[in-house]
Amino acid sequence: MIRIHFLLLLTPGLLLIGRSTLAQDKTHAFFMVGDYASPNWEKLTLDNTKSGQQMTYAYKQHETGIRLEPIGKKRLDGQTVVLVRMAGVGQPYLIRRDRAGRKLVMTSQDGQYKKTFTLGYEGPVNGVGTYCGSCANEPAEALKLVDAYFSSVP
Repeated sequence: MIRIHFLLLLTPGLLLIGRSTLAQDKTHAFFMVGDYASPNWEKLTLDNTKSGQQMTYAYKQHETGIRLEPIGKKRLDGQTVVLVRMAGVGQPYLIRRDRAGRKLVMTSQDGQYKKTFTLGYEGPVNGVGTYCGSCANEPAEALKLVDAYFSSVP
């Protein structure tokens, strides 16, 4: 009987420890045009690292991605817009949320390029794949990373 009481006293503490270790901050999110099966997919990735916030642009022909260099931000039509530069590209790009606030829109400064990126999912599909504990797969989690990135740009 003593053993049962001891186990009951430990169980709530174990449950609390389990919950706190499972609940970790999300540090990675990505938004895509198309999917990996598309021949012309594009991806914006946000990472919260020890050295700060990072955004990377990748596409089918350059899957490893190009780190975007933030060069400023401004208000445009009531929205915060982040200006970024890509290595090897002369003009800056503007990144903002769409009007609904759930997607990212990337536009070239000259207006020739404009794409809308939707939140991607990283993890098992139909039971196949690995769970990613640091991935922001829910819109609220991903947009929290977007806001942190936008806030980090001077």
